[in-house]
Amino acid sequence: MPGMNVLNKLIKKSRRWEKKTQLSLFRKASHYLLDKKKHVIFAELGALSVTSATTSASPSSEKIIWICWFQGIEQAPPLVQRCIASVQRNAGDARVVVLTEETIADYIDLPAHILQKYQQGKISKAHYSDIVRCSLLAQYGGIWMDATVYLTRPVPASLFEHDFSSLRFDGQSADEAIGHGYWTAYLLASQPGSALVTTVRDLFFRYWQTHDTLIEYFLIDYAFLFCIENDPAFRAVVDAQPVIGNQRFLIRQFMNQQVDDRAQEMLGLDPVGIYKLSHKERYQERDGAVPTLYGEIIADTFRLSTPSEK
Repeated sequence: MPGMNVLNKLIKKSRRWEKKTQLSLFRKASHYLLDKKKHVIFAELGALSVTSATTSASPSSEKIIWICWFQGIEQAPPLVQRCIASVQRNAGDARVVVLTEETIADYIDLPAHILQKYQQGKISKAHYSDIVRCSLLAQYGGIWMDATVYLTRPVPASLFEHDFSSLRFDGQSADEAIGHGYWTAYLLASQPGSALVTTVRDLFFRYWQTHDTLIEYFLIDYAFLFCIENDPAFRAVVDAQPVIGNQRFLIRQFMNQQVDDRAQEMLGLDPVGIYKLSHKERYQERDGAVPTLYGEIIADTFRLSTPSEK
């Protein structure tokens, strides 16, 4: 949409000038433009006339962790393979399902218009993945993790216990996030039949009945936000989840360094141990003559030290 493209360019410029000058004028301009953008997207979502789902979430009889790499794990970059292995190692009694583009249809039946517009290239792989994750969670429940989520500890039980949960975070980063820290789209969890997740899925289904282009790359975040701002019950659902995501990027600062006592101590103090990495980052495998944390992850030799090893 031309109007949205202009808004995005203005937001980018105002943020750049705010960072460069530290002037409150540009901060206010950025906030105004972001609010304007939200209202434009909300108007589009509201026009879809999707009513909040009334499905009742029920505890799943099976714990499932969903991961997807469209080309298959054998074709994935080494870091993706190690991330998936870390989930499998820490899944406990949960079943880890690694989907490919071909096997998605074994679990969910997506509407014909979604499949057609995806095949036509109108729906991107990234957004198709958003549709898939919401559809899986609405039907089966469980946890969706992007293939670049790395675990150092067993999956927290809380992610299987709430109607909806995610890597909720607070503080300044939450204030600046689209979803105000209530979720991260790369890790979403719910019970089967979650009304919130089902409504977001239905918004996507209806959107693509009347649209041929994506209004916003982060539409999944705006869709969840639209739901919680328009339905007090959904607000209560996201409020009920614990804060477990404040350290979600902690591991990144050590990736190009040798794993020393400080790294082990800081990572060991994090009780959650769920981290978001990127296979597009250029990490180093060695720090001089010794492997970096990244190098140990790729070699599948990195583990948190036990108290007796410290």
